[in-house]
Amino acid sequence: MLRAAFLTFLLFSTLPARPQNTISIGDAVRTNDAEAHAHTHARGLTRTPAPQPIHILYMHGINQVGAGDSAELRKAICRYLHECTVTPLGRLYAAGPFAVGTTPPPFADMGAPVWTSADDWSASAPFIDRYQIEGGGHIPIILGEINWWPIVYPVKCKWLVAHDAALTGPAKPQLNICAAAPNGTQPDTAHAGRFLQYQWIPTPQISQLSALHRIATIGNRDLKNGLMDWGFADAVLALGPTQQILYAGIRELLVQSLQADGIDLSTAKPTDNGPEYFFITHSLGSYLALATLDSQWLGAQSDALPAFALTAQEKTAADYFSAHTAGFFFLANQIELLELARVAPADPAATTPCPAAPDAQPESAASAQTATSAPSTPATTPAAPSGTAAPVSISHWQCQRSQYLQQRSTPSAPLPQIIAWSDPNDLLSWNVPAIAGVRVVNIPAHNAAFKIPPFLVSPTGAHANYAQNRKILRAIFEPTPAS
Repeated sequence: MLRAAFLTFLLFSTLPARPQNTISIGDAVRTNDAEAHAHTHARGLTRTPAPQPIHILYMHGINQVGAGDSAELRKAICRYLHECTVTPLGRLYAAGPFAVGTTPPPFADMGAPVWTSADDWSASAPFIDRYQIEGGGHIPIILGEINWWPIVYPVKCKWLVAHDAALTGPAKPQLNICAAAPNGTQPDTAHAGRFLQYQWIPTPQISQLSALHRIATIGNRDLKNGLMDWGFADAVLALGPTQQILYAGIRELLVQSLQADGIDLSTAKPTDNGPEYFFITHSLGSYLALATLDSQWLGAQSDALPAFALTAQEKTAADYFSAHTAGFFFLANQIELLELARVAPADPAATTPCPAAPDAQPESAASAQTATSAPSTPATTPAAPSGTAAPVSISHWQCQRSQYLQQRSTPSAPLPQIIAWSDPNDLLSWNVPAIAGVRVVNIPAHNAAFKIPPFLVSPTGAHANYAQNRKILRAIFEPTPAS
């Protein structure tokens, strides 16, 4: 047993931080630094355009509590790129159907309305917190933290958290969240009609629920309340009719982000020259990011929600991001699981949005290391059979990105890439399948500190600690060593 444990430790400790031939954000910063230097020292009419800042969008996953989930990423940028001046650029709320004063959608759970007032609806508006990070003489980095969790708070609080208290016993952490403890509802003084905290369960009901007897054992109750009631419920809501609201909210934030970057969506085209974007996503955020970038697949649509239909601005923003996104860094993902909700009879008339790309094989970290000297070899994930179509959302990104790169004389990323880390002990993570036209690299990770080998590794730590894993953060942000 000791020998097996030692070999396991040795395997994880010797895994490469980043496979070769992949582009890290540090590499992109180094490229833009060089372009900035060339721009500064250029002479005459051949002066090159000023390089754009590097843009990162971070999308959180299930089980999110409040804003600020990108804090570890901001620290990592400071640690590995030596850019340590972080300037908050403010908060942007989703507009359109999420604007202050708009009527809530007529959604109900078991006949009871989800949103009963304009304040309820305003408190559910998703938002993006933006930061400018600079220092060390580098080109600035703009990080946008997309927060979609407000949309799902009322459903989880009013039903799952409140009702499960009678079965398992009250869950104090979740009740405190739903009560906006300790200060209750807090207005956002910088944005009239918005809220920093909102109390979804009234105080008298909180008192009643807190007085209930705890029935389930401590471990089982915590897993049920945290993993299922507060966590996996997000995935269920993302696949049902609330999907239309959730997607519209994220797409509205994409619009807000581009407008804040100075891009005029009335004239912008996906093939326009512009800034490069990277997405860093955790858990369910991986699926949501790819799905909302696909302006041709809209998800669940209801005639009762005309205000949440895809707008021309949202389509332009989704296509622009698809074209300008160099790659994704997935910290756990549920693509293979959540795609099961889209299993349906095959449509013989269905076509991909762009010409077919060569079949692809996903790579493991080990096979990617030898990519320069040997053909692709089977990796930890089996290759897709010849002719297997990638999910529509991913095909759309790959197509838009390829069309954009064809017009660039020196593309910074010859092939769109997805670098995905998954802890084998993470109950809510799967490898990314093969995707035609996209370089997919699956890398094992080891996140949890608590373990009883060979019987148990903390499932919550395995899923939640990706952003605390220094090996992963180094691979994302540190430039490739100069040869």
